[in-house]
Amino acid sequence: MKWFWTFIIAVLILCLGISYKCYSELRQQLDLHFTEDKSNSPLLKTAVTKYFISSNHQKLAYWYFPVKNAKAVVILVHGFSNPGGKTQMIPHVEYLQKAGYTTIVPDLRSFGESEGQKISLGSQEWHDVVDVYNLVKSFPENKNKKVGYLGVSMGASTVIVAAAQSGLGDFVIASVPFKSFDSLAKFRLKDNKYLPIIMPFMKLASYFELGLNYPKYFPETNIGKIHVPILIFQAQKDEFVNKNDAQDLYNLANSPKYFWSAASPHDIHYNLPSDFELHVLSFLAKIH
Repeated sequence: MKWFWTFIIAVLILCLGISYKCYSELRQQLDLHFTEDKSNSPLLKTAVTKYFISSNHQKLAYWYFPVKNAKAVVILVHGFSNPGGKTQMIPHVEYLQKAGYTTIVPDLRSFGESEGQKISLGSQEWHDVVDVYNLVKSFPENKNKKVGYLGVSMGASTVIVAAAQSGLGDFVIASVPFKSFDSLAKFRLKDNKYLPIIMPFMKLASYFELGLNYPKYFPETNIGKIHVPILIFQAQKDEFVNKNDAQDLYNLANSPKYFWSAASPHDIHYNLPSDFELHVLSFLAKIH
């Protein structure tokens, strides 16, 4: 029997070691404050950083680009990138402004000029998006305006959860969202030959890092709660997110819903700007 208990102890030590390594690596990627990206856009010459205190008592930064007699208001939500933050979304401000849309561009918690030292892959950031919605809706010029969301990557997943959990927003545009942490982790680790062994430990690590209720905020478990028009983009050559996630989320979404599969890597707007903008503006034209 001695060999049996030796084996059991060895397995336990191995499991603890793998668990600690997964948890440690996840913390290294998420327990950070990402710096602001750089941009040469002329819009930044007039952009004024403003702040508000979120419902989670954090100081969040944003840029506001109002348009007179705006057709609608679009909340632009950035993805996971270091450097990153609201500057990532400036190219979207440019074409939306020309088309007559007001935009507001926040730094989510732990990005750019906002407070925070921990990124939660949308499971907490959706609160920030809802707070931005309430903020921009409180501005007198937006009282009777439709307000919705355009998010990219992690931002896309976040706006899906924000719209679902709050019931707020008149439209949702989600470019290359991931449907769950499990799907994201499997895709990022797809070349790891030990993937079947590692995944249960990665999931356990996610519970420790993101909280036991994190699966409640997977986009795939929330998108069915959205009852406003939604547009989802898929990147056929996506190198960061499983391209099938966008299709799966579209299948789960309620009508009216729209889908575009682009022959592009992850950043569709960077690679196919004219096509991306055409799909966004055509969708928005249906809303107002």
